Amino acid sequence: MGNVQPAAEPVSTSKFYMIRCLAAMAHADGVMSDVEVAYISAFMNRLPFSAEQRATLLKDLKEPQKIGDLLRYINEPSYRSQVLYFARILAFKDGVLHPTEDDLLKKIHAQVTQGLDMQAISREAKKVAQQELALHDLKIDASRPRRDGHFVPW
Repeated sequence: MGNVQPAAEPVSTSKFYMIRCLAAMAHADGVMSDVEVAYISAFMNRLPFSAEQRATLLKDLKEPQKIGDLLRYINEPSYRSQVLYFARILAFKDGVLHPTEDDLLKKIHAQVTQGLDMQAISREAKKVAQQELALHDLKIDASRPRRDGHFVPW
């Protein structure tokens, strides 16, 4: 049969709209910098967008879209969290967080966390972090130098 490569999974609606949100974010300060275009282009080059999706993204790079109109199409939880992460990176790509970018980040955060119990999530994250720190401390303690089978005192 030869070397037949399986077809790449199509880009989901949520992932597609996440990238569209990044293009909207790049327009937020009124200046689409080369570094912002390169960041979005890297996603476009790595992901198997359809011809129609790719054409839409190229148009989005030229014409700003309203991020609120785009966010509602990101229904997969993983992409709802990733859009904020990648938008934050993009906002700082040109070295300056413009006030309109900061406002847009706040709007994205509010929309993607809507309906979530952020206090419960924060408590769980702290609990996990404490457990990880305790395991790290145990590992470090176990690897301290020993003298005659005993720990070397500090």
